[in-house]
Amino acid sequence: MVYAALISLLLVACSGESKKEEASASETEIKAVPQIEVARYKDGDMVKEGDAIKLSFTLPKEAENPDSIVLTLNEKPFQKGLQTSATIATNGLKMGRQRIVIEAYKGGTVAAERYLSLNIKSAIKPASYRYTVVATYPHDTRAYTQGLAFDGNTLYEGTGQRGISDLRIVDLKSGQVVKNAPLPDQVFGEGIAILGDKIYQLSWQEQRGFIYKKGTLERIGEFTYAGEGWGLTTDGKVLYQSDGTRAIRIVDPANLTEKGRIEVYDNVGAVEYINELEYIDGELWANIYQADKVARIDPETGKVLGYIDFSNLLSREDYSETTDVLNGIAYHKATGKVYVTGKNWPKLFEVKVVKK
Repeated sequence: MVYAALISLLLVACSGESKKEEASASETEIKAVPQIEVARYKDGDMVKEGDAIKLSFTLPKEAENPDSIVLTLNEKPFQKGLQTSATIATNGLKMGRQRIVIEAYKGGTVAAERYLSLNIKSAIKPASYRYTVVATYPHDTRAYTQGLAFDGNTLYEGTGQRGISDLRIVDLKSGQVVKNAPLPDQVFGEGIAILGDKIYQLSWQEQRGFIYKKGTLERIGEFTYAGEGWGLTTDGKVLYQSDGTRAIRIVDPANLTEKGRIEVYDNVGAVEYINELEYIDGELWANIYQADKVARIDPETGKVLGYIDFSNLLSREDYSETTDVLNGIAYHKATGKVYVTGKNWPKLFEVKVVKK
């Protein structure tokens, strides 16, 4: 009986300690910060470039009479004081997501906060362009074109599909493959870019990039990145990389890490499915997956400057069971000539682009 009483007392004591620990843990739980109420705007709202963002907000009871209210835009403070309103000029901002944070401080801590994301769209209607075919060349119908680029007079092509992806040098006039470097069978090849004496090639979902020696196609390195790889190009200083969304990443070729990004918007909204890329005279030209058009993009802001309509470029008589979408833009810098093709297309075209 004595032993039973002692055990009972120990259980009660342990139970009491357990409850104290639970209470202590509950007291140390992070409490949700009260939210600041913002008038007029909600997350994801669209604002036209040039239109001011006029913020007006109300503090909750817990944050009344604050020491200060701090507002940041894209992680940069732009207002500090006690005002419960602010105006943000949108001229000069990049297209797309703008991250606004409002924080009310009392006693050195955040008494209330609000995170708000707004999207900037272009104020201009994109210019409309059409094409004329200058010359037509044969193209390998087995080539699921993912990247196309000139280095001098040498045409390089990156192709996709697991088991047959490669990087190749192509003879423009005959369409014949001069030399190629196959990718591992499990890799789905994507866009390519030539910078200095190196060629860079992406993969679709494998998060692997490959580096080759220009000319020989000797593979000399690899790199990794988050998410999917689609298109790739360069302005001679940085790499621009698409991932099938509205985003274009700006990549430092020295260490192959992302140093920034733009989001592609026209006067209607976000432009998704950005695919193969080419840098032409200060613009990014981008195929839009499953569309017969190419977007001309300002690389500084992401604003769409114009669209090139490539409808009916490949005649229906040239289609086969494997013919896929328009994809592949190459620019011959010395001549100013532009070349386009598509996935498994039998032809590659030199085109002249003019305003409609």
